[in-house]
Amino acid sequence: LLYLADEAFFTGTAVEITAIRSVDRLPIGAGKRGPVTETLQNAFFGLFSGKTPDQWGWLDYVDMSAPRVAASG
Repeated sequence: LLYLADEAFFTGTAVEITAIRSVDRLPIGAGKRGPVTETLQNAFFGLFSGKTPDQWGWLDYVDMSAPRVAASG
């Protein structure tokens, strides 16, 4: 049934959200990123760029202009 999918994607820490273009050298859907994958990618990456509101409070912004304190040890 996977071969009949309109689109498919991986999700994870390293791959984030990545379209799957083919399985066993057979194209999935049109063989390129589909509209669902594109919508999810835009929402996901929009969190980091500020284009998507963080309505769940997932992000903690770090002020890089603040002075750094050296760790003692």
